[in-house]
Amino acid sequence: MGKQNEIIISGVGGQGLILCGTLMAQAAVLHDHRQATLSSEYGVETRGTFAKSDVIISDQEIYFPDVTEPDIIVCLAQTAYERYAGKYGPEVLIIYNQDEVAADPAYSASQQGIDITKISRELGNTAVANIVTLGIVAGRNRSSEGGDSRRSLERNQGILRQPRGKDSCVKHQGI
Repeated sequence: MGKQNEIIISGVGGQGLILCGTLMAQAAVLHDHRQATLSSEYGVETRGTFAKSDVIISDQEIYFPDVTEPDIIVCLAQTAYERYAGKYGPEVLIIYNQDEVAADPAYSASQQGIDITKISRELGNTAVANIVTLGIVAGRNRSSEGGDSRRSLERNQGILRQPRGKDSCVKHQGI
């Protein structure tokens, strides 16, 4: 029986979380030939309210589309961090955006802060934070190899534009 990877990408509306989850699931299905589901939750306002994407990637059929036992939770905003920090055991890795989240040191064993905003700024546009997040999760999870995620990004180049002069928006030192 293959491993099922459950990932929550959370933050606030306007951060591109739905697109990030869509690309992750698409890369798993089209390039890794695995099963994937995506379910999303967001407020009625377009920007600023809680939003999340639940992505499940598996070698076998997936029977329920919502994440119930996450392996990785990404929190791009404080409201998302407060929703998930301490809710799951130490086996669940919480990755948070250091620039946006004041982490609780009580959960330091099961969390990692990465300055996603800084990385995005170095790439030339803070709007690519969702794509940086995709690269971080792909690197951690190994469900979608970086090249497969990149191919999925390239297919969607009408939606996304890589900053000029940058080799890859899904690679970064130390991730």
